[in-house]
Amino acid sequence: MTLNIQNVLISDPVDPICSQILQDYGMNVTYARQWTKERLLQEIQNYEVLIVRSETKVTDDVLAAATKLRLVGRAGTGLDNVDISAATRRGVLVMNTPGGNTMSAAEHTCAMIAALSRHIPQACAALKSGIWDRKTYMGNELHGKTLAILGLGRIGREVAIRMQAFGMKTIGYDPIIDKQTAAEIGVDKMELEEIWPLADYITVHTPYMPQTHHLISTSALMRCKPSVRIINIARGGIVDESALLDVLNSNRCQGAALDVFVQEPPKEGTTTSQLIQHPRVICTPHLGASTVEAQERVAREIAEQLIDLVEGRQAVGIANAPNLARSMVERNKPWMQLAQALGHLANSLAEGSLDRCPSGTETTVELICCGEGTEDVNLLASSALVGHLNGMKANGINIVNAAILARDVGVTINARHVGSSKYLSIVQDLEKLLQLTVSQGPFNIQLIGSVQGGNPVLYAINGCWFPFGATLSGNVLLFNGKQPDATLTALVGALTASGVGVSAVMCTPPGASCWLALRTADVFQNPQKLNGPDATFIAQLVF
Repeated sequence: MTLNIQNVLISDPVDPICSQILQDYGMNVTYARQWTKERLLQEIQNYEVLIVRSETKVTDDVLAAATKLRLVGRAGTGLDNVDISAATRRGVLVMNTPGGNTMSAAEHTCAMIAALSRHIPQACAALKSGIWDRKTYMGNELHGKTLAILGLGRIGREVAIRMQAFGMKTIGYDPIIDKQTAAEIGVDKMELEEIWPLADYITVHTPYMPQTHHLISTSALMRCKPSVRIINIARGGIVDESALLDVLNSNRCQGAALDVFVQEPPKEGTTTSQLIQHPRVICTPHLGASTVEAQERVAREIAEQLIDLVEGRQAVGIANAPNLARSMVERNKPWMQLAQALGHLANSLAEGSLDRCPSGTETTVELICCGEGTEDVNLLASSALVGHLNGMKANGINIVNAAILARDVGVTINARHVGSSKYLSIVQDLEKLLQLTVSQGPFNIQLIGSVQGGNPVLYAINGCWFPFGATLSGNVLLFNGKQPDATLTALVGALTASGVGVSAVMCTPPGASCWLALRTADVFQNPQKLNGPDATFIAQLVF
């Protein structure tokens, strides 16, 4: 997947180092602070990249207006202000900087835990108002208390390390890591049901998603100690704010430290506003990543990650394209090119766009990847779908959204890997190959190809074999004919008369059906005009 990036729009406050790095690389950068939503919708069509913090909401209507957009970059961790599903459907990459604000968020969490334990904000406010009151603000030691960490990713791990230095016992929950990995950072991994009655403090460090919505709920809070304290520096909505307010008011919770809220900024009279005003709640206005160091770090990282992606070096922080990093591996590239070419050929042989099929007709695409180097079946299947769907959509098809768009038009993909071609019924002895079979109603076509010398090579179409293969490089015109000699003479003559030189000719042996591949120096305009009684144009492939 090639990214050609010229114009970048930064729509939120991002440290100037970001635009400096991108401009030094040669990109045009526009800083659009305080643009209205209406102006953003008007201007976004001119940019390939949009970089945001948390203010800009990258919604479906923004993505629909962004006809050139290739990537949304989030200078930070959370992606709840980006419609990832809509971006994926449109083939737009979503990138964040997963480690940029780790230290700042972890330190803020630890500071909030300590401040919550010793009533520091309340005591400070009282003293500033002229009240010297030592008794009311009696606190608790952290030493010997149990801290439950929900989410043992980068931030959760750093919090664990720091709070262990205070003498706290750390327990935690994370559905991904195992007990041994948690134990390596001094955390006793448990299930949520085990954690609730044990924790003196509970801090959350998970992304906000359907699975974590109201992770700390009424039922969870009712199973906790009445002395429990809740800390949320992650995302609003992970803690049920109504439930938290209820247990605070009924003295079933000792206190809470909140940096994030369901509504930011909160409106007067809402549950969020009531929580903020509660005397046992300390709060900050989403400051977890608000340090000079974190802001510079995420700005630098989003710029450097974008350049690395454009250069094809690595894909860091991509949230919606698990195949992308593997597509940059050199040995995968010719196999991806082959899979895409086979998919395109199959669509051309299926008489063009599947949109013309009767309603309800399903298409099954089966890809068998054979031999060493073809193990990444998901990547190759996505590449085959990109080629197969190219005749069906005007633009926007890539490995990000190919599987989604395939489902939309009734295309089912099945892909598997086999270690040896002995499991396949093929004529030639090929150790490594791709076999693509497309079935659509009564229609069935099978293509076989391989990679030789770093170039994709077509070997067979429906059992008709090219003796030495048809190398798919440069510009290749594919025809179906009757008599190879007469057909080739006619085609070469017609191309030469049109000023197009033919550098290679490849054909299958004479038979009921004969396939001819001609490699030319230039793209041939309107190749359908070469159709005649002895040859039918099938496809033109440009490599």
